[in-house]
Amino acid sequence: MALATLEDRYGPAPADLTILLRLRDAGDADLAEALASMGYRLLEPDDAPSLLDPASYMSPSELADPQIAANVRACAQVCESISFFFEDDHDNLFGYWHGPENLALAAAPIAKYDNEGQFSLLQGRGLVETLIGDRVFDDDDAFAEYAAALGALGVEITSRSWKLLPDPPPSSDPARLHAAAFERFSASAAG
Repeated sequence: MALATLEDRYGPAPADLTILLRLRDAGDADLAEALASMGYRLLEPDDAPSLLDPASYMSPSELADPQIAANVRACAQVCESISFFFEDDHDNLFGYWHGPENLALAAAPIAKYDNEGQFSLLQGRGLVETLIGDRVFDDDDAFAEYAAALGALGVEITSRSWKLLPDPPPSSDPARLHAAAFERFSASAAG
């Protein structure tokens, strides 16, 4: 799993991500402020989000439970196919879903790994547009406000309403892959 870094095997970064990484690396305060106002932060390569470390929020006895251990393994396996770049103020993670197809960054839909251990694909054309849509849901005024703030930083956002965000392109589904991996790991633990 890639964390806030680009891997050559996934091709060049989309334009919005390129701008965000350049601003992050330059320590741009306006970017940090715009993202914080939305409840997001752009991860750093050396970050260690707690969601990716079950030992940070589960006890040893919980981790020893065969069903929980199977779920932890299944989550880790699915996360190997996501390049995470954002964390929100609820510890949810967001990134590019490469799936078993190994989709390039430019073609990959945006996946969310939430603090309940669930995976989903989100609506939107790019990472920033998708994050705005996930945050504001049906509030067009907030969507426009966040789009304008990030647009002022050079990030192009084509939609002006959450209603116009397209569904993710057909690809594998991280939730289905998680369910299949959990079943496989549960069965092997049962013996």
